[in-house]
Amino acid sequence: MNFDKIPYFNMKIGLSMFSALAFDFIHPSARNIYMLHGRRLFTGKSGAGKKSKKYTRTLNLPKTQFPISLKDASTREKELQSLCRFGSLYEWQRHHNRGPEFILHDGPPYANGKPHVGHALNKVLKDIVNRYHVMRGHRVHYVPGWDCHGLPIELKALQGKAHLKLTPLQIRDEAQKFAESAIEVQMEGFKRWGVMADWDKPYFTFNPQYEAAQIDIFSRLHEKGYIYQDVMPVYWSPSSRTALAESELEYNEKHVSTSVYVRLPLVRKPPLLSTDNNVYAVIWTTTPWTLPANQALAYGENINYVLLKETGTSDVYICEDSFAEKLATITGKDLKLIEKVQGSDLEGATYMHPLTNEELPFLPGGHVTANKGTGLVHTAPSHGHDDFHLAKQHDIDVRVLVDDNSCYTESAGSKLEGKPVQGEATENTVLECLGRSLLHREPFTHSYPYDWRTKLPVIIRTSRQWFIDTRALHDKALKCLKSVKVVPSHLEARMESMLGARTYWCISRQRVWGVPIPVFYNRHTHEPLVDRAIISHIGELIAKQGSGIWWSLPHEELLPQSLLDQGGHGKCGDFEKGGDILDIWFDSGSSWAAVLARGQQADVYMEGTDQFGGWFQSSLLTSVALHDRAPYKSLVVHGFTMDEEGRKMSKSLGNVIDPDKVIHGGKDQKKEPGYGADVLRWWAAISNLQSISNIGSTTLDNIREELYGLRGTLRFLLGNVSCRNDGPVVEYGSLWPQDKLLLYRLYQYASKVDGFYENYEYSKLLQTTVQFCTNEVSKFYSTLVKDRCYCDTTDSAGRLSSLTAQWHVLHVITRCLAPVLPHLAEDLYHNFPPARHKQDVWSIFQTRWLNLPTEWNNPDIEHIMQPALDIRDHLHDIINDEPSVEFDVFIYTSQLLHSQLSEFQQEKTSSFSPLCELLQTASTALTDEPLNVIPDNIQLVNGICNVHMKDGYLCPEKYVIILNDTDRYVCERCRRFTAEKAGTLCGRCLNVLSTGWD
Repeated sequence: MNFDKIPYFNMKIGLSMFSALAFDFIHPSARNIYMLHGRRLFTGKSGAGKKSKKYTRTLNLPKTQFPISLKDASTREKELQSLCRFGSLYEWQRHHNRGPEFILHDGPPYANGKPHVGHALNKVLKDIVNRYHVMRGHRVHYVPGWDCHGLPIELKALQGKAHLKLTPLQIRDEAQKFAESAIEVQMEGFKRWGVMADWDKPYFTFNPQYEAAQIDIFSRLHEKGYIYQDVMPVYWSPSSRTALAESELEYNEKHVSTSVYVRLPLVRKPPLLSTDNNVYAVIWTTTPWTLPANQALAYGENINYVLLKETGTSDVYICEDSFAEKLATITGKDLKLIEKVQGSDLEGATYMHPLTNEELPFLPGGHVTANKGTGLVHTAPSHGHDDFHLAKQHDIDVRVLVDDNSCYTESAGSKLEGKPVQGEATENTVLECLGRSLLHREPFTHSYPYDWRTKLPVIIRTSRQWFIDTRALHDKALKCLKSVKVVPSHLEARMESMLGARTYWCISRQRVWGVPIPVFYNRHTHEPLVDRAIISHIGELIAKQGSGIWWSLPHEELLPQSLLDQGGHGKCGDFEKGGDILDIWFDSGSSWAAVLARGQQADVYMEGTDQFGGWFQSSLLTSVALHDRAPYKSLVVHGFTMDEEGRKMSKSLGNVIDPDKVIHGGKDQKKEPGYGADVLRWWAAISNLQSISNIGSTTLDNIREELYGLRGTLRFLLGNVSCRNDGPVVEYGSLWPQDKLLLYRLYQYASKVDGFYENYEYSKLLQTTVQFCTNEVSKFYSTLVKDRCYCDTTDSAGRLSSLTAQWHVLHVITRCLAPVLPHLAEDLYHNFPPARHKQDVWSIFQTRWLNLPTEWNNPDIEHIMQPALDIRDHLHDIINDEPSVEFDVFIYTSQLLHSQLSEFQQEKTSSFSPLCELLQTASTALTDEPLNVIPDNIQLVNGICNVHMKDGYLCPEKYVIILNDTDRYVCERCRRFTAEKAGTLCGRCLNVLSTGWD
């Protein structure tokens, strides 16, 4: 073959960088010629000179108003929220979407302060879910709500007013004002984050209709026997002056109690104890203030006990054998073992209470365990759950010595009456009263329950309260949970565990800011009057006027004589109204009944892991009790927010991240820059459903950089496609191979997106999107097509092919990102060619989800392209850092490989073929004919690549790459080495200018 017949091909490059080559495709007569001429390394072509801007206006350069900068993100986002009617989208989709209804029931945030990053994590994750379903055409039901009752709000509302003696109605008025102000601030924050919701009709737990629905649930649960009143030990907060549920506790691992060891003299010794000495039972407690309420000692029937005689005295101590060594240390005396007994041998024994001189029993207790304490458990039924049940089991009347103020009553004796049970002074008084019965005292550090609101320790106190019988509901609730999907799945057991740990649920509280328990009590018998007709009457009053009527209306209006006569209950004057309100978990746990239509079940409840013992459970129990099903189909659970060092955020540490500052920045924008809402949303998305979500300036800076890079890629695409108003114009079959390859990889990417959204894997979504935009679009495709897009005629087939592919990429990625980054998506959409927009379409969320053409799913294009891609990689390895655009390349191949590569280049030699674009060379020549002449000073390299056969077989095919410096010049317009003379235009650019340009 004669090289002279190949245009622009004049070999000038040597061999010295390669040590060994096989020339299977070189004609034998040509080999010696080649071997004689190995001279120098590639030099490339340096003579580009200073770039001229003479023809810049003749290029089809990207044009768009879409900003790449994030400096004014906050301002731009506000403009977009107005332009794209963020506030109208919820109502629009409720009326125009025709798909099935999707219900995400909002767990009410507490209305007691400014929005924080925990709110941001929760609300943004919910919004991603909802926006995805809007784009799928579903009618999203998302009514935002607030939990407005409860002690924290009451306490905050009364700050600075403690000196005032406010009436219940005045307290309620102050609390409601505070809650309303917090709601206003939080709502504005949620809106600013781009959260779509029914903002015009949110629900509040102080809404009269909501409260009436709650009253109805109470009545129906009582009728079914699930609600009852009883005297039982409950967690009681001295600082809040109310009962608490387990879910309202937090445990302080570093609480320090006074630990005491006390000896109690036996009155009646068990028959098996043969000693005539004074025998003392030894007990240990970390709550010495409960000793006045002691009513029994509990022992373990299968535990081994010992009798130890104190040397030099007639005193004998009884305790578990493993405690003997510790007892000797405590007493400081030598102790001699005189007898061993089983716990069951202690049956019938009694002892004398050192404070009251009462004779009290030893009782077998299943809760007594070996190797803990002395083996004999001080039992105060009014201050312990196990103690209480043991007393009930043995028909012991429970003695209550502590009042609602957490102070000892008169029954505790004159020395203790009126004293608060907590505090060193009271402890000292109790211990002084013990006298010689006190063996030892010492500080003891352990985990202890605290009031989660006031952060102060609680006590266990027996009082008359209202309860839900969770034990009766347990099996039914557990069965209903089997049909609930929990995401992440490894948390499924958490709900079951939390449910099993709760035997009853105390739903009464002794405060005024809440929904009253609508019960009256007989003044003489103190028995509660729970009547369906009376409760319905109160519910109707509440629905019209709110729950304040319990304190504002006359007694006769709340309890009409006509209803009492109807039920045969007696006279109105015989009853007084109760003073308890409902637990706020009952408040929020009733939300499904107040917010969802009758018979509706939410598709999703989405909250933090703490709600397994809170809202998830209270909602489940109330719904199961009334309707035998869970109120939700799935539970989606996220974690908690911490700073970048894994610390809990607190003002004292100075590590609190304010979402408002994340978006708008602080006073010093250099130290606290504004990132915009989409950066906050990106953080929430990548936090995903991890147990801990860290946030800080480093994290936010990294997100901003990733978002900046993503915007740059999308801006490139947008700038190219914005030159046309008619969108895609080239049919798939007419696209260039690399454009088809891009669409195939786009199809593969987009096919994963549904799964990411359905499985709440937003971090994977963003990671995959960034990888696609970076690797497939930015690093690969955009570098290939710039010449075709910028320098070809406006309507050239090649240019339109690329614009079609780019339009599809932009269309797909914009929609894939829209639920996570709605501000970015709306900005892209509104910078699309305007002729594509309908007048009544003001948001991308009105345009529906992806509908990918199946023809894009074309793995054959990957197979067809692979040899060319392999040769491209090989070529770039050969030239190393030299610019490929300065070389002419000649590819000599087998016939099979040639036939495949010919799909990318029909001509023998071309500077503008798909193959030349792929290789990014000055020109590319392609042949399968043997070479008769090898010119001087060439670079020749053998290679092998696989050709994918129809049966799936990979056939290895050989090729030869021959390179030389191009002898042509830089075109003044396209900047490629395609001009015949220096300072002139190439033929392609001359043709463009002669036919007109935009």
